[in-house]
Amino acid sequence: MPPKRKSSDSGSSAKKSKGPAKSPEVDMETERALNKRWAPVSTEVTENESEDEEDEEFIEQKKKDDAEADDATTLEPASEHPGEKWIFTNAGVAKWIALKQCTAVRDPDNFEMHVYNDFFGYAVMELVENLLLDFDEAAGDWKMQWAICEATGLYFQMSAIMSMVGCEDGDTVNAICTTFATMFPTMLATLERNDLFKSDSEVKNLGAVIGLFIRFIVDVEEYGINWDDHDAKIAAYATKHDITVHGLNHKRYEKSSREEFDLPEATADSNDPWGWQKALATLKEIHDENLGGDSKDITSWTSAERKKASFNNKDPIPRSAMTHIKNGDIMELGG
Repeated sequence: MPPKRKSSDSGSSAKKSKGPAKSPEVDMETERALNKRWAPVSTEVTENESEDEEDEEFIEQKKKDDAEADDATTLEPASEHPGEKWIFTNAGVAKWIALKQCTAVRDPDNFEMHVYNDFFGYAVMELVENLLLDFDEAAGDWKMQWAICEATGLYFQMSAIMSMVGCEDGDTVNAICTTFATMFPTMLATLERNDLFKSDSEVKNLGAVIGLFIRFIVDVEEYGINWDDHDAKIAAYATKHDITVHGLNHKRYEKSSREEFDLPEATADSNDPWGWQKALATLKEIHDENLGGDSKDITSWTSAERKKASFNNKDPIPRSAMTHIKNGDIMELGG
């Protein structure tokens, strides 16, 4: 493990943890059912990023994409806005928010800590592995699987995902990315089997979510990910079913929208036309059957473990705050 990074002075930009703020939505009398892969912690994060630090082209593209959405329709029922492009289910948004919360408690900068180089990247990797496992366990429930895909597509637009993409273990990063590239066509094949590409489908945001996955695939190609033309395969579903894909109004996405691909029958290979089970099994083998978990959730560590990585050798989370967290309160991070 690399030596601990020295603490910066009082002018440091590292985010500090604030005291817990009680969540009005938590019923403290009710025992919470917790997924074995997700630590019992919830957070809120206040981000303060400057556009000066972002790529100018990305900023301009984001402005164009944002212009497609009508702010006045935010959080209103989709049924009241049949022409809206950016629609997401409550379940998908809730999953995405949970991902953002779980990301915050895995970032050492939020606690003025240094664990080792690329720790945050591997922490994000742990989260996305959880998503793969969630998707697999939801087999037979297409609505739950679609919510997971919605959350994944949204999460892949966040800057945190680039910490994973940039990890030094390129082989593992490539394996995880290509497994996701298999997961989404598998989802689309499931929708096709259930006749959910029809004009009056229950799925109202096919074009938006397809666009999010294609954007991610194209945006990280330069990092050496072997996508095997999965962006074209995903786009082929939209072409086949006359789905308008959103968010691709930039020249770097033109290749995906132009290419054609012959899609397999949705029922091929025992309803696994894209080899999802094989892809997941291969990834598990790479990880010695140890995918996901919450080992990199800093709030799940012991006080001694946090002290060891802290800049000042003190636990960045007071004991009283940990008590509140375990009881379901919210820890606010940021400033």
